[in-house]
Amino acid sequence: MDTDQTTEYASAFAVGLLLGVGAALLFAPKPPTRRERIMKQIKPYRKKLEKRATSAKKQVGSAVSSRASAAADWRDEMIDASRAVIADMRSEVAKMVADARDEIADTVADQLDSAQKSLKKSAKKIRS
Repeated sequence: MDTDQTTEYASAFAVGLLLGVGAALLFAPKPPTRRERIMKQIKPYRKKLEKRATSAKKQVGSAVSSRASAAADWRDEMIDASRAVIADMRSEVAKMVADARDEIADTVADQLDSAQKSLKKSAKKIRS
């Protein structure tokens, strides 16, 4: 009877463990995407920029509101320009990575060719 209780206890423990692991995996938060990570990193700078823009707008006042709106437009232009620069940087990095991969593949192919040639030479010497 003790073995029956032990078996039932071990079975119940295993089922509970599996249910617990399943629930933990089911309710685990999904990892952030690349865009979410970048936006999280940029968030403090964006907030500072917005605060500075609003404080500049307040300092300029209503008499010179056109200058404040120009500053806001300039801010938007700077954001657009920075996005363009980042896109260019991404394409350049992608190009550099592709070039590096090609060079590595060429080097590996050359090394394989030289290894095959040396193996053929060694095989000829052994046969002779």
